[in-house]
Amino acid sequence: MLEDVLLEGLKPGVIQMLNDYLSEQGVTLRTVQVIVEGTKRHEVSGLFHQDFEKVLKLVECDIPTMLVGPAGSGKNVCIKQVAEALGMEMYYTNNVSNEFKVTGFVDASGIYHETEFYKAFKNGGVFFLDEIDSSDPSALIILNSAIANGYVTFPHEKVERHPDFRCVAAANTWGNGRDYQYVGRNALDAASLDRFVIIRFDYDKNLEKALFPDDKILEFVWNARESAFRNSIRHIFSSRTIKYSYEMKNAGFDITTIIKSVIVKGMNADDINTLIRNMNIDRDDNEFMKAFESVRDNERLE
Repeated sequence: MLEDVLLEGLKPGVIQMLNDYLSEQGVTLRTVQVIVEGTKRHEVSGLFHQDFEKVLKLVECDIPTMLVGPAGSGKNVCIKQVAEALGMEMYYTNNVSNEFKVTGFVDASGIYHETEFYKAFKNGGVFFLDEIDSSDPSALIILNSAIANGYVTFPHEKVERHPDFRCVAAANTWGNGRDYQYVGRNALDAASLDRFVIIRFDYDKNLEKALFPDDKILEFVWNARESAFRNSIRHIFSSRTIKYSYEMKNAGFDITTIIKSVIVKGMNADDINTLIRNMNIDRDDNEFMKAFESVRDNERLE
């Protein structure tokens, strides 16, 4: 997740300096988003994903939305910013393995244990169901019903939907089951998919460049990402990959250690060879590419 690199709380002058720098680098980013709700204003400072305004508008219009994109593309951060812009609480749940994770339960002492969904549905707020494609499809029936009917019978009471309840989900797949990269994902039934507008949410290179301004790291990871995609290599080169490489380099770690710890991470020799053959980078001009080839040629992969 990228919460720790958002620019919340920066003074306007610092944000302007950042904008000036980014303009020199050919990057254009929004840094302040203001939502007007009657006479109430919500200001959100930070860097926003290229699809932020689209997602914001859908949630604001009370359209159930599912973000589909690769791991580490910033889906969680985007929804957090959307909730903040709308002046709403965000209630987070990571996949639904059984119906009680939605409805809650009453224990042997008669005490009801509430869920994030219950709190959002009753009190209002943005309910964010992350990794919906890792959920038990049968457990999502209650969520489907809540969206369609506007009420839920919880174990201890029937609750009418709060007017400010919003529902957003995130997934790594399109709901058709596992693929070559995300092998632990479930197929979602048509009823669940029909409840949501689906938005493709990919990596935002402008955002990555703004957050981690190191041209050599960006060139290397972007090329590796594209090569892995073209050759169906089951290895993720996310924004986290860039973040960790950037932070380790700034902390003084040598490039070979970064390659082994952040890039390779169990990748087999065949996949490394395939990546290298399809990466259009001059090894003499990029220390990360040079170290990657050195690991392949001279080191035993652990």
